[in-house]
Amino acid sequence: MPTIHDRDLSPGDDLGLNTAPTCCDDQTMTTTNTSDGYQQHTCSQCLTVVEITPSGLIFDIRQRRARP
Repeated sequence: MPTIHDRDLSPGDDLGLNTAPTCCDDQTMTTTNTSDGYQQHTCSQCLTVVEITPSGLIFDIRQRRARP
């Protein structure tokens, strides 16, 4: 489960901009920016994706499927 400062994250939480959450074993998640201004933070171990709106709110938390 993605966290920030040891607090579990949920959609609607205000994460702020340019803040990377951590996930499995306190690994910082990889950040990519989308063309519409959203940030996507992805855990390399469990493939959880945290999507942040341009205003810094958590839009979605989902599990990405591994590629076959």
